[in-house]
Amino acid sequence: MIKDVVLTSKDVLDYHAFVLFGSRRARNQHFFNTLGVFAEAMIAGFIVDKLANTQYYTIAGIIFGVIWLFAYPVFLKRKRLNALRKIKGEDSQKSMKFAVNDEYFAFYESEISDKEKFEFDRVSEIYELKNIFVIFLHDKIHIIIPKDDESTELIKKIAKNTKKPIARYEKLDYESVFLA
Repeated sequence: MIKDVVLTSKDVLDYHAFVLFGSRRARNQHFFNTLGVFAEAMIAGFIVDKLANTQYYTIAGIIFGVIWLFAYPVFLKRKRLNALRKIKGEDSQKSMKFAVNDEYFAFYESEISDKEKFEFDRVSEIYELKNIFVIFLHDKIHIIIPKDDESTELIKKIAKNTKKPIARYEKLDYESVFLA
């Protein structure tokens, strides 16, 4: 089955919002940077205190760690929002074709080539956002598909053939990250 797809700049912005706020990599960055620096500050203060036979650095490390726990998430969110604002540009559209059959799926502009055919075992993750679907391939390729009834059926077929679940972030889009 072949579907004509029109990718808009809004679809790309929704994808970037997901990559910056909802993807596994973004969540891991937030978690490890927040708790990692907190723990490192306390450990470093403790070690310096043991070497200098004082207690001031441990207290300073704890205070810095607690401040970090509250300040870093705010800083990271502002940094990500600024990155999204820089990405936002002019409205544009690109017409593509999205084909799914029992052997492979393809995402191409006019004529299909071997580079644009993807076997099902190359799919690593499938995400459903508010307005788009994102298919992650092992090759660091991400395919953005605008969401409608027909594309939903095609994505379900890909999920069935890959035996991968569809992770749902149904409230995540470009505008929702600015409202949160």
